[in-house]
Amino acid sequence: MYKNRYSSQPVIPEHERVYHYVSGELHKYLGYHYPLSIIGTSDEPHVVLNGSHLVLYTKHPQDRGEIAFILDMWYREQAKDVFVPVVADAIVKAAPYKISMPKLRIYKLDDRWGSLSQKSKILVMNLELIKTPKPCIEYIALHEVIHARYPSHDMGFYSALSNLMPDWRERENILRTKFPI
Repeated sequence: MYKNRYSSQPVIPEHERVYHYVSGELHKYLGYHYPLSIIGTSDEPHVVLNGSHLVLYTKHPQDRGEIAFILDMWYREQAKDVFVPVVADAIVKAAPYKISMPKLRIYKLDDRWGSLSQKSKILVMNLELIKTPKPCIEYIALHEVIHARYPSHDMGFYSALSNLMPDWRERENILRTKFPI
């Protein structure tokens, strides 16, 4: 299902990776590695996915802090655009378990892909998920949504997950081996 899709770059957990924010440096988005192109402009700073490159436009092309900030804001916008419909689809898929739509929050997390608070009904998804393939994002969304019905990783939880997403182990394995946190 996912063969030959990912770069052969060394696998370093994202929170341990050191970026220099220079043109040519590889950055991940939805499971692919894209070289960053930094271009000076008098326009407002923005990022465009242009074919095989992430093109970042900025008034200060030498300011690594500003470049990091612009790219982070772009990732946050993309995460919101991708995660909201994915979570909605997970809720629809989990309809037999009578799960309602949680509030979605997107944060950078060092040690987990997501979590669901039983009490507040807040689903937190790791911003770094936007760098993984969409099937992996779908897996995490469904995994966390199912926790609304099954709080622990018990037999009921895994039965529901397997019923709704039979290939969840493959998706989890891709996260663990190709996109560790």
